[in-house]
This record gives sequence, structure tokens and C-alpha cells, in this order.
Amino acid sequence: MPTDQVFISYSRADRAACVQLRTELEKAGLSAFRDEDNIQPGDEWIAELEKALEQCTAFILLIGKDGVQRWVSAEYHVALRRHYAKTDAANSLPIFPVLLQDAQSVSLPAFLSSFQSVRWNASESLPPQLIAAIKNRAARSGNAITFEGCPFLGLSAFGRQHASLFFGRRQETLKALEGLGDQQRIDPQRTQRNHGEKYFRWLQIEGNSGSGKSSLVNAGMLPLIEQGFLLERTGFAQWRILGPMMPGKTPLEKLAETLEQGLVEDPTRRDSLGRLKRLKEDTRALAFTLKDFKQPNSAYLLIVDQFEELFTFADETERTQFDALLAHALADPECPLFLINTVRADFLDRFEYLPQLQTAYNENCKRYFLPLISAQGLQDCIEQPAKLAGLDVSEITTAILKDTQDEIGALPLVENALLLLWQQRQDHKLSGQLYQQLGGIAGMLSNQADALLARIDQAVPQGKLAALELLLRLTRINDEGRHTRQRIALDEAVFVAGNGDDKTGRKVVEMLSGQHDHSVMHTGHHDVLRLITINQEQDRHYADLIHETLIRARGKDITTGKLIGYWPALFDYIDDNRDRDQYRQLLAHESQQWQRSKGLGRIWNLRWFGLNKFRQLRTPGHSIEGRFLAWSRRMQLGLASIMAMLVLYGVESIVWVQQHDLSPDMIWALQRFRFGDPILPALTAIPSGSFNMGEQDAAFIANLGEYEKHFGVPGKTIQMAQPFYLSTTEITYEQYDYYVWQQHRSGYKVGFPNTAKGGRGDRPVVNVNWHEARAYTTWLSEQTDQQCRLPTEAEWEFAARAGTASAYHWGDESGSNNANCNGCGSSWDNQEAAPAGSFPANQYGLHDMSGNVWEWTCSNWRERFDGSEQHCNDDNADSQFRVVRGGSWYSFPDCARSAARSFNRPGNRDGVIGFRVLCSSPIE
Repeated sequence: MPTDQVFISYSRADRAACVQLRTELEKAGLSAFRDEDNIQPGDEWIAELEKALEQCTAFILLIGKDGVQRWVSAEYHVALRRHYAKTDAANSLPIFPVLLQDAQSVSLPAFLSSFQSVRWNASESLPPQLIAAIKNRAARSGNAITFEGCPFLGLSAFGRQHASLFFGRRQETLKALEGLGDQQRIDPQRTQRNHGEKYFRWLQIEGNSGSGKSSLVNAGMLPLIEQGFLLERTGFAQWRILGPMMPGKTPLEKLAETLEQGLVEDPTRRDSLGRLKRLKEDTRALAFTLKDFKQPNSAYLLIVDQFEELFTFADETERTQFDALLAHALADPECPLFLINTVRADFLDRFEYLPQLQTAYNENCKRYFLPLISAQGLQDCIEQPAKLAGLDVSEITTAILKDTQDEIGALPLVENALLLLWQQRQDHKLSGQLYQQLGGIAGMLSNQADALLARIDQAVPQGKLAALELLLRLTRINDEGRHTRQRIALDEAVFVAGNGDDKTGRKVVEMLSGQHDHSVMHTGHHDVLRLITINQEQDRHYADLIHETLIRARGKDITTGKLIGYWPALFDYIDDNRDRDQYRQLLAHESQQWQRSKGLGRIWNLRWFGLNKFRQLRTPGHSIEGRFLAWSRRMQLGLASIMAMLVLYGVESIVWVQQHDLSPDMIWALQRFRFGDPILPALTAIPSGSFNMGEQDAAFIANLGEYEKHFGVPGKTIQMAQPFYLSTTEITYEQYDYYVWQQHRSGYKVGFPNTAKGGRGDRPVVNVNWHEARAYTTWLSEQTDQQCRLPTEAEWEFAARAGTASAYHWGDESGSNNANCNGCGSSWDNQEAAPAGSFPANQYGLHDMSGNVWEWTCSNWRERFDGSEQHCNDDNADSQFRVVRGGSWYSFPDCARSAARSFNRPGNRDGVIGFRVLCSSPIE
């Protein structure tokens, strides 16, 4: 057990006061510990200091006119770790800040604002209250009101300016900071560092949405770093903070602005455009820039918040260059760059899209997962700021803690509730009765937001719809429900909210952003509810959702299984209009393609049909998309006069069809190709999982003999680590003919496949060899911005089984009219291929995985599974047999079993072999 010994931390200039303090402590029967008496500087200084503190029952931080110096700061940081590392008060190290009379109105170092300091004249006795607190091992929390105004931030994130109000995450902050620099124990007096194997310049803060990652960095970590907390681990006493920045759509542009603002103090000398040009031209530009500005004993810390925007929002070209710039700078031992980034845990699987950073990520990135805040942490979030502001929260603390026991997104909800209760406080007391009346922690945000929508609806015609439209525009919709925020320019936000009426739009934006004075756009903290924020970067303003809690699901309805949002009104609106984001991305892609076009391409790349789907997007007329839509509409009006020319097109089409030896129905197909939407296959999502590959029926296997190789015997267990998409049906003639036609338009000579017995159109395409099937998947990748290919044999069988172990996805017997094969009981048996999708889908939603036509895979044929079934052989020069799966209309029912397999040479064409495609998003 520790003895009654008090550790005194002081600057050398205050040595006389320290001696007097020691005398006063000894008069009171306490023993004093001074580091200069007991610890000699050396490589094990930190270890010795921690050992000494384990024997002490109190820590006094003596602050004089020089403030907290480097050595004292290191001691104080070790004491902080000891204080917050112990969960029980009996073993926790109490800390007592003592300010000498000559101390200059010094601000206490980070985290000490919650400890009551005492001012002491060294010529006088120590205050009795301080002596008693030391003997009782009770840290004195401040009783005086030290904060004026509201100490709660609501849904706003904590910034560095809010460090004094940041509570509940002290232990996590200290633990996270240990991830930067040398992981060994070192001496803070040593300024030269021989970096060992465990030295990290990259710290990644991971956590769930709403866990408070940004606040932890800005209000918890950065104040400590600026006070020298990393000195003992890095050797750097001075830090230049760059950011925080968010990647957004143009991460290079944001990085250029961040560098100029952080490195060039004189705003008139900043050149963000010049910096952006250099960053785009050379992957070494970031490293060279920081080395050019390098100063002795100083390092640069880049803060990248919401790192997931690189995967969900950033332009691919800019993301690639941003990846290379960071990787090069972090790999350069002479570059004084350290990096802290925050990222949502559900996007950790996306780092494969940062190939240059992969080595650093796997070997030199310290990752810290921020857990959900504890009950004690939430209690501190409630009580500690209240103490600073002199508020009584006794009526609400227990109720809030009870309501948040099983609440994943508790932290922002608690802060929002506290802000609302503070706004309606009675004297200095937050009312428990009011808390219950307002719906508790779960209902307060929803009720507040609904009330704000109602006020907007009264102030502006159709104001509720206008507000929801803007909030929807600020949401990046994800198919899996992992919605994220996306910033847009303030001008666009005004346009969307007003649907072209700037006066209305500005009023809606003002009310959503909690503006007090509607004539001025404020960017600071407000005491009224805000659903969006207005931020300024240089001379531009942006609008953004204030917190992702607004667009997150709280859980599922027990009865219906439907997701329920923290704010149902917005969550349901997003769900009802989830196609908007897809249409917006499509519009952006087509508009950019149109803008890059020249000559007749400007007309050809307009959208001639299907404009109605974009009508509800509220696109500004001056934007690229707006001009694209305007010209497209003009083109539609001009179609009436062009219709006369279709007769000529008909004649030309007949000639074209005859030249290519195609059936007459291709004349009409050609017109659809020219004037209709792209004819692309529908894709069905296939989840990840595991399955037993190969035939599962022991009785069936017993009779196979030499045919075991055609049914995957012996089988094996396969793990599908990643989900993917598979075309819902086999690729049809119509889809393949459209591809061939497009290739002809681009100047490539690709032949149309011979017509099958049943005709073209919606019949599965056959008479294509393996190389031609692969060429189609390559083209499809370009059309959809996805990565498409033929499935591996394992992927094909996993999708065909759809979670079943039976012979067919519908059971162990072929039955009647479940598929098209020689003996399956359909009207097409042993005659011809059925139209794609003629039979019921399997559990994953895929049609015709049994029978109809065999399907190419990208795997090499092996008589027994040897791993080839899980890999693609993409070598066009390799003539090894490739696996085909699924059976055909000409095959017996056994060949339609999920495990049935055969082979063919990649250069062969066959009237019973077709294919389907596998795709995966380059982001997803």
C-alpha cells in the first residue's frame, strides 16, 4: 500500500517555494517526495517516475511565474495517467494544483480544470483545507463558478476551444496519445531520438458513429499535445497543428488549403492554388513542403477527420494522389509529419482502396478503437460541466443514465438533452419533471426536430418539405444503411431548400442552422437547436449536417423488422427517397461526360430520354448538371422535328442488319440501342458467408464412380469473406448485342454471336467463348464504374446454393417445371433455352442457376478442388480448360444440381454455353 508521501512537481525557478512547501507538509505530518532528491536523469526516467508515483498518495503541481515547464509537464502527464488509470478512488492519485503568488493568471494545463486550484504565498502556512484534502486523499473539485453561459454543446462537436468542458473521456484520451511516437519508456530531457521498432507517426482513431471521435481529438488530445504531452515519446516540444481537415469530394484541395493556413501565417502570402498544383504534380510535394518549413525541435501534426470520406465521397483521381502523398511523407524519415485521423469502424474494410498507404497502415499505424462511453463517463459529461457553471443536475442525472443503458448513440443524445434542459432551466436547476415531459433521452431529439420542422412550415410555404429536401441532399445514402454526411456549398443549399427561390431557401437554411439574426450567416456555437452547420473555408461557405445521429438507425421495430431512426421523420424520408442519391450520382457522371465532349459529342451525350427521374433533384441551373438538363430538355423538344428522319434510320437499319446477317427483329433492337437507356444486366447482392462446396448427398456420391470429378467430390468448406453482386439472370442476347453495337460505335470490330434456336432478345446468349465473355465484363466495368468479371467456380456455387445444402436450391428432387433441362418437366426441355428469368429465383434472388445454359467461370478446371476453384485465371494466352457450371436445356437433371461441373476450352463456342457476370463496387 502507498505511504503518506506527497510528490511535488515544480520548475527549478520555484525551488525555494518548493523547499518551503516541503517544510509545511512535514509540519502537517506528511512526507514530501522531490524528483531531484530521488530520481537521476537517465533512460529509465519515466519508469522510475511511475514507480515513485505508485508510492505516493498525492501529487502537487506547483505553478510559478514561468508556468509549467517541459520537465514539470512530463511529470504531470505521468501523474494524469496514474490518476485516470485507477477506477476506484482509494487507489487513484489525487492531484492538487498550487499557484504561487507570482503566477501570472496562468491557465491550468488540460484536464486540470476539474481540480480546484489554490493560490499560496510561500511565506504563509498552507491552507488547512488543502492539508485535510491531501490527508484524506480526496482531490478537490472546484466549487466556484468558472464558466459563464451554457456548458453543453448539444449536437455540436467539441473543438479545442471547448477543452475545459470536455469530460468523460479523460482515460481514453491519455490511452490514445500513447499510440504516437516511441512505445518504449524514454527520458523527456533527451531531445535526440533513436527511433526503435515500435515508433509510430500515424495514429488512427476508430469508433462507431456517434462515439465522439472528433471531439476526442479536438478537445481531448490536441490541447495536451500543444502543452507538450508528446515530448517524452517523440522528442518534439513544439507542434504545428495542420487542420483538422475533412477530405470531402476534393481532398487535394482541402489539403492545399490546410497546408497554407497552417504553414503561412500571413494570409496575404498564402497561395492555395499554387500549393494545389504542386500536390497534383508530384507525390513528394507534401514531404518536401514540410521539410522546407522544418524548424528545430518542431514537428507537424496533420489531423484528418472523417477519413471515410475518402471512400464514400472523394473523387477517385484525387483520392489516389492523396493516398500517394501521405504514404510518401510518412515513409520519409526526414519529414517531420505525424498523422492523426478519425474513421468510422464500419468503413475499415475500405482501406484496400488506398494501396500506397497499405504498408504504413499494416506496419506503422497505431490503431485505437474508441469504445462507447461508459456510464461513469456519461455521468462526468453531465455533472462536471454543470459544476463549472454552477448548475444543479441532481434531478436528471440518474434518469439520463438509466435511459442510456442500452443506447448505442448515447453521447450526442445526452449532450442534446442537456442543452435543451439548460435552455428551459429554472434558476440554476435542470428539471427532472421537464425531462420526462419532453420524452426522455429517446424522444427529445425527435420532438425538437419535429417542432423545428413545424416552425419552418409555418414560416415558409411547404417549409417542412423544403427542409427535408435539404437534409436529404446533405446525406450520402448507402444501400446497407451506413448513411454518411456530405457537405455542399451554401449557395447550393439555399437553392435546394428554396427550389430556385433564394429568399425562401435562405430562410430555411437560417432556421435549420439556428440563426438568431437572419441577416447574417453565423458559423459559431448557438444555444438553439441546429440541424445543420454553416462552415467557412477561406472565402467559401459550406452547409453540413450537424451530426450523423440525425440519419442513423436506432434499432429495428420488433413487429415489422423495419429500421427505426433516432429522428423518424428524416430517416423515413431518406428511406422513401433513397433512389435520389443514385440518380444524383448518375446525373453527375453523365454531366461530366457531356462537359468533356466536343463537337457532336456534346449533342450525343445529352440525355434524350428518362429525364423525369431527375426532376425532383432540385439542381441549380448554373451548375454543370443544371446546364446538362437544360440542354437535354431542349433536345427533347427538338425530337418532334427529328422524328421524320427516323424513316431514313429505318432504311439504314435494315441494311445494317442484313450486312451482319442478323434476324429482322434486330432492326427494332437497334433503335432501342440508339435512343433508349443503356441495356445493362440487373445485379443481385450476394452476402458473405461460408458453405460446403461439392456434392453433399452421400447416397448419390456412392454411385458416381469415375464421375466424382463432375460433382466436386471430395468437397471442401469455403469462406466467402466479401459480399458481391451477380447478374440476376444469364447475360441475354439483347444485353450482349447492345455491347457489340457499342463496340462498333467505338471503332472495335466485335462479332455478333450466332442466333440460338430459340432466337435472340431475352434468351440467354450462347455461342460466345470464354475470351468474348471476359471482354464483355471488362466493358461492363467501364459502364458501371464497378469491377466486373466472370465468377470463380466457388463464387458461382455459393450463389447457386443460396444457403442450401440440397441437390437443387429448391430441394433434393428435380421435380417438375423448376428448371429447363432434359427431363425437368418444362416446355423448353431438350428443345431450346428458355427466356432468361422464366423459373423461380433461388433464396438470393438469382434465376436459372440450374439448367437453361451452362455458364463460364474464370477458374481453371481441376478434377479435384485444389484452390483453383477460388481463383481467376485471367491470362488470355493460357489455353487450360475453364470450368462451366449449371447444366443446360440439353443436359440431364443431374447436371443441373448445384454441385454439377464440367469444362471447356476457353476458345470454344458452344450453343449451350453462356455466362453471367460478377461485380463489386470500387468503393463498397
